[in-house]
Amino acid sequence: MPSNPAQRRTTFFDLVRSSDPLILPGAYDAFSAKLVQRAGFRATYLGSFAAAASTFGLPDVGLITLTEMADASRRMVEATDLPVLVDGENGFYDSANIWRTVQAFESAGVVGIHIEDNLGGKHTSRPAGLMTAETMGRRIRAALDARTDPNFMIVARTDAAWVEHDVDEAVNRLRSYAQAGADMVFAPALTAATLKKVRSDIEAPIMVTADLYDAPGGNRPGSTLAEYSDAGVDVLLLWYSLIGAAARGVLATLDGVAAGSEIADLAQLIHGQRDFESLMDYAAYESRAARYQ
Repeated sequence: MPSNPAQRRTTFFDLVRSSDPLILPGAYDAFSAKLVQRAGFRATYLGSFAAAASTFGLPDVGLITLTEMADASRRMVEATDLPVLVDGENGFYDSANIWRTVQAFESAGVVGIHIEDNLGGKHTSRPAGLMTAETMGRRIRAALDARTDPNFMIVARTDAAWVEHDVDEAVNRLRSYAQAGADMVFAPALTAATLKKVRSDIEAPIMVTADLYDAPGGNRPGSTLAEYSDAGVDVLLLWYSLIGAAARGVLATLDGVAAGSEIADLAQLIHGQRDFESLMDYAAYESRAARYQ
């Protein structure tokens, strides 16, 4: 049976503070979360990018709601034994009402959320910009006050390096958010080289998007997992890789069929049915059916 939320939060807390960085694959639904567990990873993640795409076929432009994110994360919690960290957008509400966000995700059984200073449109050519660091600081403090489990993690994210291409502002905000009490800080688009220079000045664990395609040319991450590890990063988030891999496999299969290929010719792209069924634990059903025959 899945471990209870308190146990998962304690486990995640310890993983973040271990000597080796935690690789955190981002699942996109309950089934992919089961695959993360099967592969031996210690925790998983749900982002709004993957949730909006997999659940509704929508872009990540603020369309997914608090309730929808909480429900999607609850399904992942129920499907696995893993700690699940979740994208809390920019808190969904202002400081006075952010308690409802924390309550919803605590109730879903996740180990924590990250909240961001981004006002929206970050995956588009029309970003709305960032809230002030002071406003973000108030949201962090309100989120910390709202939690009932002290091990429910409040992670503070700044998109200053991604949206505004301002590395100095990103570093300043990381420091500020750590001082506001965030349990961990999160900085997409900061390279390992930059983080290595400032790591000792940031008094909190650090999470990065280790598979953000931010290198020149846009076809690979700007830093390797090993480089981020050497820079002192605590959590290496793979926010896109799993849903990207799924999309490539499905597209290749569909393109093959459309081009006239036989299914047998596409076997290298398609997981075997019997193997798939084993992943879904049909054997457990058969055992129950035999017991209650």
